[in-house]
Amino acid sequence: MTIPRIAARTDQIQTRLAGAAGVLGVALGAFGSAGVGHIMDLPGTHASAGEITHFMATDRGSALAAMLINTIAVTLWLVFGAGVWLRLRQVAGVESLLSACFAFGLVAFVTLLYAGFVSFFLLAYRGDTTPDARLLYDATFGLLAMSGAPTAVALGSYAARIYRSGGLPRWTASLAALGAAAHVALLASFVVGDGFFSLQGQVITAIPATLFAWILGTGIAMVRAP
Repeated sequence: MTIPRIAARTDQIQTRLAGAAGVLGVALGAFGSAGVGHIMDLPGTHASAGEITHFMATDRGSALAAMLINTIAVTLWLVFGAGVWLRLRQVAGVESLLSACFAFGLVAFVTLLYAGFVSFFLLAYRGDTTPDARLLYDATFGLLAMSGAPTAVALGSYAARIYRSGGLPRWTASLAALGAAAHVALLASFVVGDGFFSLQGQVITAIPATLFAWILGTGIAMVRAP
């Protein structure tokens, strides 16, 4: 086997492994987000510190299990993101502003997700002994909402690069463009006091669903990529 064929085969294996990591990460993330038990009944935006503390004390085991699964899922997204970044570079043959923005955006939003997970982990870890449950609870959702900005940068850059240079199906770029537009709306959580777009409103789960859809679709495309 010639060196170019070996290199092409290696690239193909790397792409498929990264795609598989993305698909598995989505599966675990969906399971973790579903809550493992009663975690879907999270206290709302106007819940008091006492209500939050009571909830965490009651469902402490479910909360810790859910966050552990979510942490593993997001870690797999890092592997997936590295594979996508390499794919974007390979197609164009050179690094560009778009591929760099994708990489930096992905690392930034994953970092913010990790930070939000830490706040929730601490809230669950302390149970009913947390001195300021409301602050940790708000910090969790605030960090998740802030992750919408770099997510929009990463998805928007990916969409522009695929539309321009190809390398993966254009429909994955369409999913990314939809996700980028949707994630800008997450920032509304900081100014809306009640309802769907509030800090602990349904927006915090509905909009990330577009990110899940892009990772799942792109992961499958990478696994099947020639």
